[in-house]
Amino acid sequence: MNKSGDAESEHDEIHNEDFQFALKALLAAYQPILEEDLQRAKAPEDLKKEAEKPASCEDEVALANRIFEKFVTPEVAVRFLPKEGRDLLGPIEQWRWCLLHIRCCIIFGWLVCRGPRTFRSFVYYLHRYWICVRQVLGTPVASPPTAQERQDFKTLTQALADAYKPYLTDQLATVEFSAGIPDEALDGKIDCFEGQEEAAAVFERLLTPQAAQALLGQAAFEAHSKDTFFWFCRCWCLCSIRFGCCLARARNLIDLLRCLLFYFRCLRDCFRPLTCELTAPTGCTEEKAGLVKDGVGVEIDGTALGAFFSHYTLEWRKVQGQACADNSGWSTLGISYPGGGATGVVPVAAGALGWLDTTNLLPDSYEIRLCVFSTIGNVAPCCVCIQFALFKVMVWIDRVADLPGAPVRTPPGWFDHPFPPQEPIVDHNVGGVIVPVGGCISVMGSAWVGDCQNRQIKCVDLRAAIGWQPGTAEAGFAASLPLYSIPMLPTPICYPDPDPLVEAKKRSWWNQLVETNLIRGSWVPTSIPPFDTQYCLPRLCFSSDSILPPCPDTAHGCRSGQYTLLLEVTDTAGHTYYDTQQVWFDNKPIHVEFDGLEGVGPCQDVCLSKFAPKGAPCGVCWPMNLLGIAYDEQIDPLDNSYPSNNFDYYSLSITRQGGPTYVVPITSQLCPPLLGADPLKGIQRVGDPGTRCEQFLGCPAPLHPAKFAGLLSKLDLRIFDAVCAADPSLAAPFAPPPGFALERGHCCAYSFDLFAQDKTWSDAIHPSPLIPGSTGLGLHWISAPPWAVEICNDLSSDAHVPQCP
Repeated sequence: MNKSGDAESEHDEIHNEDFQFALKALLAAYQPILEEDLQRAKAPEDLKKEAEKPASCEDEVALANRIFEKFVTPEVAVRFLPKEGRDLLGPIEQWRWCLLHIRCCIIFGWLVCRGPRTFRSFVYYLHRYWICVRQVLGTPVASPPTAQERQDFKTLTQALADAYKPYLTDQLATVEFSAGIPDEALDGKIDCFEGQEEAAAVFERLLTPQAAQALLGQAAFEAHSKDTFFWFCRCWCLCSIRFGCCLARARNLIDLLRCLLFYFRCLRDCFRPLTCELTAPTGCTEEKAGLVKDGVGVEIDGTALGAFFSHYTLEWRKVQGQACADNSGWSTLGISYPGGGATGVVPVAAGALGWLDTTNLLPDSYEIRLCVFSTIGNVAPCCVCIQFALFKVMVWIDRVADLPGAPVRTPPGWFDHPFPPQEPIVDHNVGGVIVPVGGCISVMGSAWVGDCQNRQIKCVDLRAAIGWQPGTAEAGFAASLPLYSIPMLPTPICYPDPDPLVEAKKRSWWNQLVETNLIRGSWVPTSIPPFDTQYCLPRLCFSSDSILPPCPDTAHGCRSGQYTLLLEVTDTAGHTYYDTQQVWFDNKPIHVEFDGLEGVGPCQDVCLSKFAPKGAPCGVCWPMNLLGIAYDEQIDPLDNSYPSNNFDYYSLSITRQGGPTYVVPITSQLCPPLLGADPLKGIQRVGDPGTRCEQFLGCPAPLHPAKFAGLLSKLDLRIFDAVCAADPSLAAPFAPPPGFALERGHCCAYSFDLFAQDKTWSDAIHPSPLIPGSTGLGLHWISAPPWAVEICNDLSSDAHVPQCP
């Protein structure tokens, strides 16, 4: 409509008899307030006396009630409604609860918009609104509130938080990316009306079905939601909140009239015919993370509202040339709605109608259908369709270190959001504990984009950078990541224009992947034929112990420390996609050294009579200290917490020459030890090797003690005496195995072995000597050279007693 037509329409509305009746009622409600202020202006001394009284939050609530109790009456309300609305409502007795509720809505909007409000102050006025609604419905909030009432208000507050968050997000984005705003202001695109619709959208998002039940209370909601005009009461309330907000910002009586005119039109819009419109997705649509749970999807935008609105539905199918009205092939699988219901139950005006989960959909052309239904059975639904081409984006680092059972694994990157930075690599087998990796590791994942509008993968790059770095789309990337960029691929892999044969093979592989391996929340890598390396990140052995810089700083010496992996993909249209994962690399050696039995010198035999208590009683311990070093360097010398300090355990074993092996219980205070979680493992570092890896790589070594051995464990020497080894105090698991102990009067050679490992994983094959048949656990472990000694059981016996010094 042209401007003259708009002006003519507004002229007709202002001079409408019903509008004039409502205007006079509104002015009459404001008149006493204005007259009182006029009197104050004529009596400044009285004004000063009033101002000396402390301000109270109850004052503005009382003022709101004074204004709107006079204005919100059945007579005024009826004048606002079109004929179909009056017919729908019927006698006042049927809808008095709605009218009383409407007054609370106007007051809520008026109170909230009287000044700048924080979220906390918004919650305060939401509380007043809740109390008002419960009061007019005849179910006032108890003092103190009941448990159910408290839960209802918590539900309301969460609904407000969900409604308020998009507003804050938009404002933050405007502040962060403000480069174009000066031009908009200079060009007149920003004026005094800026932001009003965004603020109004908060109210729209707030009044969800869940919030409505918490607002009214379960019993009142169940009773009134059955009314045929219940949908209109919500629409009426939204118009009323915005009306109250408009009045709060009014600067003069002309503004009051304009607010009333908005209110008049808003209520008539509640009775517009069923409206269905789809605006997105359309064209080449890229799937996004964060829209659906544990997956990727596309947002469906449009309008679904109108008189006697009941609900709306969304469906999808592949484009196959059918008419929109053709009911064949439609699916609702993967569709979700605001509020989480099975259908859309809240009218939507130019907003998000729902979301389609595209995680398991192929790149193809699809069609969305929206249908809006009425509460009146003989009214046909309003249906409309829209088509789009799905652009798949599967760029993520799925796994670092390819180990049996995937003990080192990251969440799929395509489910990650770039804000905040990606989560560290975790071990899902131990409840999400970060696991350092080192040596030669494989990097697995996906690099696949495509393929509408001929947009396909062009180049793939895989890099590592020192420290926790941002991704390519985040602030700080340009100044940080390239500075210390370490190529994991010699050069980015780039491809010529797509070959039709390769494209056909790719499509075949993609179908197989979707059918067999694309599982919700987890992508299972498979063996990819050579021609598919363009589409799936190849399995690479990344030699972290040789490719990483030896010592860029003291926190990353010995090619160890915090690093960020970056997978970056560029498509043929120049768009960039990426995934980052944070990794702790550990290439520092473990130090072990067994220094023997305390008091036993080099080349000396061990005679039990020298160390056993007098009389060699079997009922008490014969303690002997085992000394040595079991030390793993911290990844970061200044960080003693995990995962920097990722020492796992050490263990000791003794093997009789030609005989069995005894695993030594680890104890420093008790002999025999008390049973613990694992008494055969020492979980604390012992001693210090007096050297650090950095000393050999040109880094200044941090201060550390000189080399010294510590107590590895107290050994009970009774295990070597066949007489005392059977004593009940040496019950399993601390008793030696059969054939281990010496008969009195005999000697034999024994070998002491010290083993230690940390919690670092690698793809390098390092079979553990303590785990028979192990082929590639990849743990950082080390064994000290065996320490052999001759032990003689020279305790009194009838047999020959060996000569001991």
